[in-house]
Amino acid sequence: MDTATSNYTPGCILVQDGFKTLRNQAEIDRLYRLEDGHFTRSYVTSVMEYGGIGQEMLDNNERLFTGNSATDFGTLVDRAIPALVCGGDLESLYAVPPEEVLSNGARRGKEYTAWKDQLGDRMEISGADWYRLTKIVGNVWRHPAVREILENTEDCQACFRWTDDAGHRRKSLADGVTPDFLWDFKTTSSSWKELFRSCMNFGYLVQDAWYEEGAVACGWEPHRMRFVFAQSQKPFGVRVYTFPQDLIEHARERVRVTLDQIALRRELGLYRSPEDEECMELEFPAWTRGGG
Repeated sequence: MDTATSNYTPGCILVQDGFKTLRNQAEIDRLYRLEDGHFTRSYVTSVMEYGGIGQEMLDNNERLFTGNSATDFGTLVDRAIPALVCGGDLESLYAVPPEEVLSNGARRGKEYTAWKDQLGDRMEISGADWYRLTKIVGNVWRHPAVREILENTEDCQACFRWTDDAGHRRKSLADGVTPDFLWDFKTTSSSWKELFRSCMNFGYLVQDAWYEEGAVACGWEPHRMRFVFAQSQKPFGVRVYTFPQDLIEHARERVRVTLDQIALRRELGLYRSPEDEECMELEFPAWTRGGG
C-alpha cells in the first residue's frame, strides 16, 4: 500500500499463475543501498553503539565495519533462502571446484580457469561452506515451523519506505514477507543458551521494532516478527523465535531517541558527546553486583 508517507516496493520473488520465480537479488540489494535520504536500521544501530563520532564517520561515507568470514557465510545463506522459497536447489546457485581442476589444491591454472568460465550465474564456494550450507538447508526443511514460514512466504527482499510521526524518513529490506508477518533469517555462531547476547549485540531487537513499524506504516496489521536462526557450526541447528514485547518497546524508544539525536547533530554540526571529552565513571550492569 502506497500513501503520502509510505511506499512498499516488491522484492525478488515474482508470483505468476501460482508459481514463484526469482528475480535479480543483487540488483535489488544495490538499489536499496543507494543513498535516498532514508535511514536504515543498520545505520541507526551503529550510531547507538558508536555515538556521535561514529555518526560523523558514517555521514562522511566511511564504513565502521567491513565484514568478516561470518558475514561472508551469512551472505551465502541470504542468497540461498529466496531460491528455497521458489523451490530451487543449492546446485543451481553454488559450485565447489573439483580436485581435478585445482593445481596442488590451489585455484589457478588453465583447468581451473576453464571450469570457472563455465559456471554462468553460479557462485564458486569452498567445500567447507558447501557442507555447512547443505546441513543448514536440511535442518530448515526438517523444522515444521520454519518450513511453514517458507511455504507461506510471498516475497523476499521487499522494501518498506516510510516517514514516521517525528518526520524521520526510514526504510527496511525484509528477508521474507508472509500475509501476516515479516521474518528474517540469521546465521549465528552462538549456542542457543547464549543467543540472547547476539540478539542484543547485533541490534536484532531494534530490527524487530523497526521492521514492524515500517510494515504497519505500509498497511500491515501489527504483528510479531519471526526470526529464523541457523547455527553456522555443528550441529547446524535451526530454530525460529519471537522476542519479548517489552524489550521491543524499549528498543522502539531507543530508536526514537537516537533518530532525534542524529537529526540534532546534523543540524548543529556537533558530534562529540561528554564521553568523548570528559573523565567519567564506567557503568556496570546490575548482575556484576549480584543483582541478577
